[in-house]
Amino acid sequence: MVTTYYFLNNEIRKLSLKELAQTLQGSEGVLWVDLDAPNEAEEETVLVSLFDFHPLAIEDCQSGAEEEGHLPKVEEFNDYLFVIFNPVENPNAGTGERQGSRRGVEIRTSQLSAFLSKRVLVTHHYKPLRSIQYTAQLLTKNPNTLGRGPDFLFHIIIDDIVDNYTPLLDSLDEAVDKMEDEVFREPSQRSMVRILSLKRNIQTIRRVAVYQREMLNRLSRGEFGLITRDEMIYYRNVYDHLVRMTDLADSYRDIVSGLLDAYLSVTSNNLNRVMKVLTIISTIFLPLSVITGFFGMNFSSLPGLQSEYGTLSATLFMVVVAVGMLWVFKRNKWL
Repeated sequence: MVTTYYFLNNEIRKLSLKELAQTLQGSEGVLWVDLDAPNEAEEETVLVSLFDFHPLAIEDCQSGAEEEGHLPKVEEFNDYLFVIFNPVENPNAGTGERQGSRRGVEIRTSQLSAFLSKRVLVTHHYKPLRSIQYTAQLLTKNPNTLGRGPDFLFHIIIDDIVDNYTPLLDSLDEAVDKMEDEVFREPSQRSMVRILSLKRNIQTIRRVAVYQREMLNRLSRGEFGLITRDEMIYYRNVYDHLVRMTDLADSYRDIVSGLLDAYLSVTSNNLNRVMKVLTIISTIFLPLSVITGFFGMNFSSLPGLQSEYGTLSATLFMVVVAVGMLWVFKRNKWL
């Protein structure tokens, strides 16, 4: 689906593809063209026929149909910038408190591609994005938002994407706290699976944040002429937010790595305690086995063989040996 917003004379109206082609022939107004899950015909019409974007940029756009898409980047062409941003989401966030808690945090990334010129912003994505919906609603309330230029509008989109990292990081923080309690109270085989899953999710959000941090640094320091000096401060603000979130992701990664080491240490200690008990039991039964083996030999003459109290004496002797060994273990603090 292709949605076009056209700002002129303090008003915004939506254009069809035919009206868009006519508007591009002029030089007035500001345009935002959003391609939401477009088909091949729509991509061919908008990206190739109307705007004639570079084939390599279009190819990177279409890589967003894959599960993870292309990593964030920014490239400068003759009269436009090509930017790829990776929004992140937690699919379990809207499945209810109990069900979402049981499933845990699962970080998934998507791709938002954008072509930014002096009077046109073209966004391309295959999945519905909250930031796009939020920006579209903002235009209905304040049309002048688009009038400030495509660079300002694009800043609003990526600012909302970065703001969406906050609830994800909060969910990761809560998951890390629960995992700490689980590791030190009741570690199990599932704990290892959850720790590795948590580590993978943190690594995903950190990788995306690091790439986007470098890209925003380039957009905010005046490297590209299409980002005006007045708008650089807004991009710098988004950059600062992303830096703090990257630092949080780094701290969570270190904590989870420590949790993995703690889990291995706790399970190793539990195994050592079990082996210690089994070793003590085996050590106690070793002399008892020698005693029973001695009196169990098939000889006609053995001490106490004909005695009425032979069995009782041998049993009491084995009990004394076992109790004596337990006393030795206790005295040496082996128990």
